[in-house]
Amino acid sequence: MARSFENVVMGKGGIRLAVALYGEKPRMKIEFTDYVTIEEMLVAIQNVSVKGGSLKTGSALAFAADAMSRLDMLREDAAKVVVLVTDGKSSDSLEDEARVLQDVGVTVFAVGIKDADKNELNKIASEPTAEHVLYVEDFHLLHNVAPKLSRRLCFAASEPPRPMKQTAQAEKIIGPRDLYVSEHSHSSLRLTWMPATGRVTGYRVRLHPLLPSGQLVSEDQRQIVVDGDKCTVLITGLKPNTKYVFTVRAVYGDSLGESAAVKGKTTPVPPVTNFRVIEEGLFSLKVAWTPPLGKLEGYKIYIPRANRPGMTYEQVLRGDVSSHVLDNLQEDREYSISIYTVYPQGPSQPVAAVGRTCPS
Repeated sequence: MARSFENVVMGKGGIRLAVALYGEKPRMKIEFTDYVTIEEMLVAIQNVSVKGGSLKTGSALAFAADAMSRLDMLREDAAKVVVLVTDGKSSDSLEDEARVLQDVGVTVFAVGIKDADKNELNKIASEPTAEHVLYVEDFHLLHNVAPKLSRRLCFAASEPPRPMKQTAQAEKIIGPRDLYVSEHSHSSLRLTWMPATGRVTGYRVRLHPLLPSGQLVSEDQRQIVVDGDKCTVLITGLKPNTKYVFTVRAVYGDSLGESAAVKGKTTPVPPVTNFRVIEEGLFSLKVAWTPPLGKLEGYKIYIPRANRPGMTYEQVLRGDVSSHVLDNLQEDREYSISIYTVYPQGPSQPVAAVGRTCPS
């Protein structure tokens, strides 16, 4: 397919190509702006490796629509084309996602191989499906349909862009707005927005974690469906101390409305509070603390060595205790004691207290 454009200029004023892989989760392997010549692009495609696994084709189509919508380098008169290649039946729903992709003016080709579901191919491809669906019985037969696909692909790329569906614009639909994040915890965030106008049947909330550099982590993206009469959702199962981008779109039966986006950050895993020494003995110290909220796996309490790495004392405690006796200590000696909570998501930062054993 890429070789179809060997004699065409790439980049600004020409064509741009990208490659995404999908299975359980879609991910961009070659971005639209990675290469400036078709020769570089062909080498990069040869180096792409594909792994087997479950097929979430609906998620892949939504990923493609999102990628297309973020392309600010596209000219208004540039045709937008997606070629989806699949060898199996999707494990998630795809009709709405396919419709959204076509509603934003994208021409969609569906290439099925071996165990691909022909009914799904027809739902994915643009009309007329006879022109946009191709199928072969095995991978080694792909070369038989390559010339036909190349001709149709070149024709689609040279045509004016398909018009975007005007239904939402005609009704002057206003999407969700005033989106904000509240109820911050280490594993959840609450998302709230002003409702979209029109006959909303639901909302689709998509979330992407961000690296410290600000780059999106496509592999960990998730989608949550919210009822149309709701305008808030508590999103759980998040990573501690992590930034996220949330995108909300209203669902209108057979189409999606405008999107709204906001960033939010989870808190670090909470430590104990009020950590203190409550009893001092000759050879022991008793400490107590106020447990943090949430489901704990336990605590780890320790006394670090003063002069070299390691521990002089270490003890793992259950999550339902709030005090502990450190014994076998030396008399008349000051100790710095540390404790941290252990959650399923990871440990907290340690909290320290100082105590001194009694002299004899």
